[in-house]
Amino acid sequence: GTWTPTVGGTSTYTQQQGSYIKVGRLVTVSFDMAILLLGTGSTSGIDGLPYTAGSATSPKFEQCNGAMGYVQSLAVNVYSLTFTAAANGTIYSISNNALGGTANVNPAIYGNGTRVQGTVTYMATA
Repeated sequence: GTWTPTVGGTSTYTQQQGSYIKVGRLVTVSFDMAILLLGTGSTSGIDGLPYTAGSATSPKFEQCNGAMGYVQSLAVNVYSLTFTAAANGTIYSISNNALGGTANVNPAIYGNGTRVQGTVTYMATA
């Protein structure tokens, strides 16, 4: 199926595509989102997941991580970047901003001109 990744608010985009495959409760989403102007949109999360992810109180495998495919013009410098699907329906990022540093959860990476492509696999609640 398809879904539309968004950072919400008054953001405008030059690219906004998402696709998913669901087998039982296992959902894999892919996205390609290019923000023209962030406006009042989120600097840290992508909304619009087609199915709700399991919660942090359920087994940890319900909120699985994903991979970054391509990024352009992030609002901060990062050495590594992955994504995770949260129970609130948002894809958050996890990054390292320094070699050997501690991972930052949910950093403010989106801004004007940011483009992200990625994939996340997670367990849906139903």
